[in-house]
This record gives sequence, C-alpha cells and structure tokens, in this order.
Amino acid sequence: MTSSTDTDKMSQAHTHTHTHTRTHTQTHTQTYTQTQKNTHLHTFKHTHTRTHIQTHTRTHTYTHTHTAGILTQHQEQSDHPFQCLVCGKSFRWSSRLTHHQRSHNNERPYRCNICPKAFKGSSALLYHQRSHSGEKPYPCGECGKAFKRSSLLQVHQSVHTGLRTFLCPYCPLTFKWSSHYQYHLRQHTGECPYPCDSCPKAFKNSSSLRRHKNVHLGLKPYTCSVCNKAFTQSTNLRQHMRIHTGERPYACGDCGRRFTHSSNLALHKNSHAAGERPYRCSECGKAFKGSSGLKYHMRDHTGERPYRCTECGKTFKRSSLLSIHQRVHTGVRAFQCPHCPLTFKWSSHYQYHLRQHTGERPYVCKECGKSFKNTSCLRRHSQMHSGLRPHTCSICSKSFSQTSNLKQHERTHSGERPFQCTHCNKTFTHSSNLQLHLRTHSSQGGRRGGR
Repeated sequence: MTSSTDTDKMSQAHTHTHTHTRTHTQTHTQTYTQTQKNTHLHTFKHTHTRTHIQTHTRTHTYTHTHTAGILTQHQEQSDHPFQCLVCGKSFRWSSRLTHHQRSHNNERPYRCNICPKAFKGSSALLYHQRSHSGEKPYPCGECGKAFKRSSLLQVHQSVHTGLRTFLCPYCPLTFKWSSHYQYHLRQHTGECPYPCDSCPKAFKNSSSLRRHKNVHLGLKPYTCSVCNKAFTQSTNLRQHMRIHTGERPYACGDCGRRFTHSSNLALHKNSHAAGERPYRCSECGKAFKGSSGLKYHMRDHTGERPYRCTECGKTFKRSSLLSIHQRVHTGVRAFQCPHCPLTFKWSSHYQYHLRQHTGERPYVCKECGKSFKNTSCLRRHSQMHSGLRPHTCSICSKSFSQTSNLKQHERTHSGERPFQCTHCNKTFTHSSNLQLHLRTHSSQGGRRGGR
C-alpha cells in the first residue's frame, strides 16, 4: 500500500514533468533519476531522444526545486561571449568580433578592383562598388530618390517622417543614425577608444585612426589629375579638385562669400562674430581663428621647421608651404587665370588675382566702410583704427602692426637688401620697392624707342 509521503512525492514529480514539457512541441515520456544536493543540472531520460534535451538545456536556464534535493541555477551564458581584448567590446558571433578587430589592426582584406579603396567586410565592398556602377536598388516610396543600401534609404525616410530616434543625454541634439549618435557622445565624454599602435594618439572612431595611420605609412593613393598632388583619402582629393574647378558650395549667410569646404566656412564665420580670433599667442599677442594657425605661428618663435625639401634641404614650418616650394623645382603652376595668361602656384594668390579682374572687395571695415580684396589687408587696416602695434624693433624700439613690417624694418639695421634688379643690379629691402624701381627701366626703354 502506498504511503501518504510516497503519494506526495509522486504528485510533485508529475507536476514538475508537466511544467518542463511545455517547452516542447511534442509530448515526451520522461523518467527522472534521483537528484543529489547541489547538483547543477537535471538529467533527463527521454524516450524521444537524448540529443534533443542536451541541445535544449544549452540554450535555456532553469531553476528547479525538488523535495529530494536542492537544485542550483544553471550556469548563465552570456548573450555576447566574444570579447575584444583591445577595447573590451563584446559580440554575439565570432565573425562579428573578427570584423571588429580589423578596426584595431587596420586589416582591410576586401579591395576594390577599380580604385585603391579597401574594406573590412565584403558587404562594405559591395556597397562601394555600387558607387562605380551607379547601381542604387533601394528607391524611396515618397520621392523616388534611390540609394545603394537599405540603411541609407531608412535614414533618408526620416526626412519625410521627421523621426530622429537618438537623443543625446548631454545636449538637445538628436540623431537619425546610431553611428552618428555614438560619435557625438564621445564629443561629450572625451572617449577615444581607437589608439594608434605607432604613437600615443587615440581617436574617436576607426576611420579617423585609419586616416592617421596613413601618415605613418606615407600612403597617399589618391592623386590629382591636374597638378599630381596626392592625398590619403578620396574625400580630400574631391575637396582639392574644387580648387581647379572653381566649385565653392559653402556660402556664408552674412556676406555671401563662398568656400570649398564646410570647415573653412566655419572658420570664416568667426570673423563676423565677437571675439573673432580666439587663439592668442602668449609671446607676441597675435591672434588666430583656429588652433592650427596658432600652432604654425608658434614655430616662428621656436624656430621649428619640421618639413624639409629633399631637393635643396630648405625647411618649412608647415607641409603646405613645402608643397608650394617644391613647385620651384617641378615648375608646376596649377592655377590658370581665365581672364589673362598668368598662372599661379598658390590658390590664395590665384583667388586674390581674380579679384583684380572682377573688382570684388568682399572684406569691409566695420569702422569706416572701406573694403578690401583679402582678410590680411582688412586686418592691417583695422589696426589703424585700434592703434595696436605689438611688434617692436629690439634695436630702436620702433613698433609695427605686423611681423612682416618689422622684418622689413630690421633690414635697415642689418643692411640686408635681398631684392635685386636684373637690369642694373641695384638692391632693395622689399619687393615693392624693386617693383617701383623696375618702372624706371621700362619708361627709359619707351623714351628710347620713341626717338
């Protein structure tokens, strides 16, 4: 005869079996062995198949209580078991981890057969190749605009819906795309999870790190077809090509002046705002719109000139000046005036020259209304109103508004006269004085020709 205790145990075993079988689509006949205290897993004997239960128990965690013993919780398995040892980011699949690690080691095994660009994954290469083929298989149902990938279509559709799902917790900005949101967050936190393995620098995203590594590798695969200048990125080449084409898509809302790049427009806008030159030199008081301008200027005080010409050994304080200098050796004058035969080595000289033809004077003095062809002329003029003369001669204490004027003045003390006339060998302290002198030769030639 069955005792009351045995009846209770059988009832509990039946209830447990009924609960477990809810996870299966079939009804299984199960027999349980006696469980021991502190065991970690039930062992189930299934008449259906043991393999099915083994597979099932790997993906689920149960806590079972049995009167014959105490069962502990199954060992919890993480949803993202594959962790990057460099930055600690975790992934659900090993393939995702492999793809992510290429951000750190700069491995880009998928290379385009049309241009030098390479990618971490095959899907990125596929999307890129559509840039060459023009294929855009994802059209917008609202306006018909087509895209080369579905994610770009989704982002575009938010233009119609107005949906910006990613809200910054630090400021009012919202974002349509997670990657833009993550990058923006790092502007607040200062996090730079992508370190360079060649120097102490670290970056906020993998693309910035990749661009930086090209500096160490010396890679400049994108070459201008007009002047042969080379760039590390295709975007830099596209921006450079605007110098040759004349395209200036970024317009200032205050004065209408146009720029080839948005960053140049942002710097220009400082000239309209109060405190227009916030970066000030601690040595001489000269101020600049951007930190890079101040950095290059400081090299005038320190004497640092890290960029050396391989042809003649002359050194420069910035790489752009070296590039311009090298045209002395190559003879390249990439900027051709459309109004006259003159050519120029430097874009700023070219732009200034164009204004000689057009008469454009876009820089206006706020004090007296006088206008100028470039910012440096306006700045020199503005110092007449302010009375600032921060550059002083160490010999006679005469002061000047600009370093270039001080350097010219110092030649009166040193006797240096670097500008020489090719007709009579007379020398001058400044190029403008030489230009005035050359007119005396041209007028003499005209008088001789008239006799």
